[in-house]
Amino acid sequence: MERTPVPAEYRSNGPLATEKQVSYLEALRDGKDTSALSPEQRAWLADADFTTIPKSRAGDVISKLKELPWAAKNGESEDGLPEVADGRYAIPKPDGTLMFYSVKKGKYTTFVDVWASDARYPIKAKPEKIRIMTAIKDDPDAGPRFGREIGCCYVCGRTLTDETSRALGIGPWCRSQQ
Repeated sequence: MERTPVPAEYRSNGPLATEKQVSYLEALRDGKDTSALSPEQRAWLADADFTTIPKSRAGDVISKLKELPWAAKNGESEDGLPEVADGRYAIPKPDGTLMFYSVKKGKYTTFVDVWASDARYPIKAKPEKIRIMTAIKDDPDAGPRFGREIGCCYVCGRTLTDETSRALGIGPWCRSQQ
């Protein structure tokens, strides 16, 4: 594949980008949502040979790319986790033990907490978050199961007070919103 020549403003007599900078630039280019950039910038990024960029300019390009949000993958949120609605879920472990979790999307990340009695413990390791959220996504009964087991709406957390709500795991107001 033929590479696009480096624009004049990126040429200098200084040292070229380091191997780490080149690797980071490629990862950012491949992982970021570049739709906010101009068509010319996107075209240049798509074909750029970062090994020919001066080190000082590589830092400028890295800074610009770091400001962009990560591109969402098919079926995943911006932070690379499977797309799961905010709420409370119950999923069985391989040994059959039922585990309770809550999922809440933050501004920059998705928070996943494991429920242990009255305590909540955050899941910080991304592979574990992915495992949990994939299991939740693959189990359509994960939310309602939480509501039936705990007696609280799996969407809002309110106490379920009538038989229909307890059987469905979700309260009447949250049902009407879906």
